[in-house]
Amino acid sequence: MKAFLSKRAARAVERIDARWREHVDDRGVFAREFLETIELLETTRGLGSAFPTAKHSSLKRVLLRKSRCHRYFEIDDANDTIQILHVWDGRREHPPKL
Repeated sequence: MKAFLSKRAARAVERIDARWREHVDDRGVFAREFLETIELLETTRGLGSAFPTAKHSSLKRVLLRKSRCHRYFEIDDANDTIQILHVWDGRREHPPKL
C-alpha cells in the first residue's frame, strides 16, 4: 500500500514539525516518528482505531506516541492506497473537523 498526504495534512505536518524543531531538544523527533508511522501504515494491515465521521465513515486514526499527535487516514483497498487526511496535536481539547 502507498500512503498519500492531503494538502491539509501536509500543511499540518509542516506546522507541527516547525514547532517541534523550535521548542524541543531532540528537534527531529516528530519527523522521525511521522515517517516511521507512514512505513507502518504502508506495510501493516489493521493499524489504527476507527474514528468515523459524517463525511468519512471509514476514517481511522493512529497516535504518534512521542509527539502525542494523531494521524487521521482512510484506506482505499480498491486502489491499494492510504489517504492521510490530517495530523492533529492530541493534546488539543477537541479533535479536528473532518
